[in-house]
This record gives sequence, C-alpha cells and structure tokens, in this order.
Amino acid sequence: MKILFASKNKNKFKEIKEIFKDSKFEIIFDDDFEDVIEDKDTILGNAQKKSEEIFLKHYIPVLSDDSGLFVEALGNLPGVSTARYAGENASDQENIEKMLKNLSNEENRKAFFKTVIYFFDGEIRLDTEGTLNGQITMTPRGNNGFGYDPIFEIDGSTLAELSFEEKTNISHRKIAAKKMCDLLTDTFSE
Repeated sequence: MKILFASKNKNKFKEIKEIFKDSKFEIIFDDDFEDVIEDKDTILGNAQKKSEEIFLKHYIPVLSDDSGLFVEALGNLPGVSTARYAGENASDQENIEKMLKNLSNEENRKAFFKTVIYFFDGEIRLDTEGTLNGQITMTPRGNNGFGYDPIFEIDGSTLAELSFEEKTNISHRKIAAKKMCDLLTDTFSE
C-alpha cells in the first residue's frame, strides 16, 4: 500500500521512511502539495486536519504528523505553537532565542517532545503518539537536526549533537511511527 506523507519537511520524511522501510507500506513524499493551515488547539487536531484535507485532494491514504515541544516552566508552552513560537514565519533560530530568553531565570528546564501521527484513507482513522523527555539547555549545542534540536538535551547530549541515526533511534517521531506501522500492519493484515 502506498501512503502519502503529508509534510513538506524532508527531514521528517526521511525519518518516517526509514521506520517503515521493512513494512508492506511504501511511504511516498510530494513537497508540491498545498499547505494546510494548522489552526487546531491540539497537535492531534492538526495532524487529523492535515490527513483529511490532503486525502480529499489526492484520494490516496495519508499519514500526517504534528509535533510539539512542551516546557514545564512555561506552562507546557509552546506546545501546539512550537513552529510559530516566535511568530508566524519565525526561523528555528528565532524560536530558540525566544525559548532561551523566556527560560533565562528558570531553574526548571524539564521538557518533552510529543509527536502524533494520524492515518486516514477515506474510511479508517488511526492515531498514535510518542514522547521524548529531556531538558532545555542554557545555550545551543551541535550542528545536526532541525528545530529545537540544539537546545533539547537527553542523557548529556543535545539532539543536534547526535547523528541522524542516533537521533532517529530515540526520537518521539520514531516511537509514534513504530506504533503506527504496527497498528497499520494489524489493521490491514489479510
């Protein structure tokens, strides 16, 4: 079964494709499809909206994801607004700078990433989630990854200090994608 991954983010696609590589599902990518406005108040709501809208335009099974960074000292912000934390068109650097500024007087740096993956094929709706616990560093470290990876630390290293393979092996997206792969396998076993 071919499943369209509803994202323009090639890094996310690379992670998802790797996780599904030994399954009976072929994850395909097309960064030419239209943007879906993420205006729901949960990451599950945004993932669901993306899957449904893209399905209705392409009529192919769709996998979508939405992720958020939840920081305890900030009341679990930025959460659903993670990509837009410093503004609608903020860069990763601007988001990181705002995060570090807002945490400058905080001792509690606990945070977690959460990813929700949603599947829709016109009839069947499935969703899974994965979380990764860590903490926000005082300064960025590392040159790999994207988003908040340079300031999200787990076991002494930021995600940006890990190789792609090391990060993929522990990521919140991998946890959610592995659960989805298993769920799809069970759902479509014949």
